[in-house]
Amino acid sequence: MPNDDDEPVLTKIGESELPRWIQVPVGIVLGLFALFCAFAAATSLLLPGKYVPSPRFAVIVGLILLLACLWVLDKGFHLVIGRKKRGGLLSPTALRVVAFFLLIIPVAGLFTGYYREMGPIAIFQAVMYLSGFFGLRAFARKREALDEQAKSEETDT
Repeated sequence: MPNDDDEPVLTKIGESELPRWIQVPVGIVLGLFALFCAFAAATSLLLPGKYVPSPRFAVIVGLILLLACLWVLDKGFHLVIGRKKRGGLLSPTALRVVAFFLLIIPVAGLFTGYYREMGPIAIFQAVMYLSGFFGLRAFARKREALDEQAKSEETDT
């Protein structure tokens, strides 16, 4: 009987991994984009400008954006170095957080008048955001079930 303990976990649980020749350039581009956004967030913290309505709110938003940029930079770094993560690049919790932010965007559009201003394009965008929300939630459930299955197989052996 063949021993499959040397086989990667992703292959065991049914998710395939992108080839390295795709992961490295995507990680580099993602990292450069994250650095650019982090620079912009840091600049907005250091030089807020004269049109900032609330300096405290600007600092809070700037710090949140800076932390998000550092998180994305970390993910790009993981893609470049090829560090193997057991459950994939994003955990089920991270997928749910991203899905939640995809849900916030169309809801915020209701309060800002975006739908009145943009018309059918805004409605199409809202539908796409909502489908992304439900898709990421389903993907998080699938990944969580696969993780549970892999953990139960590890304890059985």
